[in-house]
Amino acid sequence: MNKMLFFTVLFITTTANADDSFTSFAVGEYAGQQKYTNNLTLNKRLTILDADELEVNIVGKTEKCCDYITIYADKKFKFSGVIKKRLVVQGPSIKVIFKSDGRTTDKGVSVKITTRLPANIFNDIKKQLIVAITKILKYGTNNIYLKINRNLQTLKKLHATVKTTKEINLILNEVINELIVIGQTYKEIATMNSDIMRIHQQQFEIIENLKQETSYNIDKIQQKHQEYQTLLNDTQTNLKMLDDSVEKQKLTFSVNGYNAIMQTLVEQQQIWDKFYNEQETIANKLTNHSQKIKLLLHVLGINAQIYKQSANVALLRKPSVLKLDNLIDLPELQNIINDLGISETDILEQLEKIKQADL
Repeated sequence: MNKMLFFTVLFITTTANADDSFTSFAVGEYAGQQKYTNNLTLNKRLTILDADELEVNIVGKTEKCCDYITIYADKKFKFSGVIKKRLVVQGPSIKVIFKSDGRTTDKGVSVKITTRLPANIFNDIKKQLIVAITKILKYGTNNIYLKINRNLQTLKKLHATVKTTKEINLILNEVINELIVIGQTYKEIATMNSDIMRIHQQQFEIIENLKQETSYNIDKIQQKHQEYQTLLNDTQTNLKMLDDSVEKQKLTFSVNGYNAIMQTLVEQQQIWDKFYNEQETIANKLTNHSQKIKLLLHVLGINAQIYKQSANVALLRKPSVLKLDNLIDLPELQNIINDLGISETDILEQLEKIKQADL
């Protein structure tokens, strides 16, 4: 009996994975042939019933100019040449069309579909979110901090030297050169503003789209919960009207099953809700962080002009400028740097929470 059961399961599994199943398409080498033929047109609909979304994996090699595999789903996708693609499409089915012309042929193509499970969706969103957060931090202040601190240390040393030097003219050239270098450094950093903000905006758009996708999945869970609640109510009503013990037992199993499914949906929604809240929190923190970076770059742009003018004054041999007090005492710059440091630490802690999230 056990051997027979094992054979049956093995046979069913093998058949489900064959190229003529509803979940895969193959031509050429992937269909057991050496190559596909010329002037070939094949089409097939691949379907997984009740699937909300499908993951479509396409691999193969065709004549790049003229032999194509086309996927029709919520969008149209067309590939040729060396193909290794993974698509996510809406709905339970896709249509696949393969066409070759009358010239060169090649290896062939394989297309397979699988149901995109909630855990896969969750992990895809999480992965994209982590990439977006990391990119915003990368195009932030790491290198800027180093340059600012180096320049501030240089200014402090010059300031101390000026205070202890009686012959100002002896160090005048050194001071002028340092002021010019610092001014140029800050100007270069300030010009990064538009590029950094553009990259940040791109990532914010990705994060917003991910939030919408998360919200969409929460809505789907709520809809399914409502559907099972309706089934449960109808079944409980029918159960009260039955006298047949076997039918009552069947409906009782159904009631227990619906309750179990609804409980798992509630638990899933709790995780998705928490994940959405984490996304909102990190989005707000990143927005504030980005604005602080923008402010820092603006301040550096102003300071670049100050250092340039200070160097010009020093060139006119006005030793009063060499007190450098107005250049050393920059509390607004130091405050912004401190705020950014706190902000980065906070974001990194939130990022770790997101990395730990799991469905």
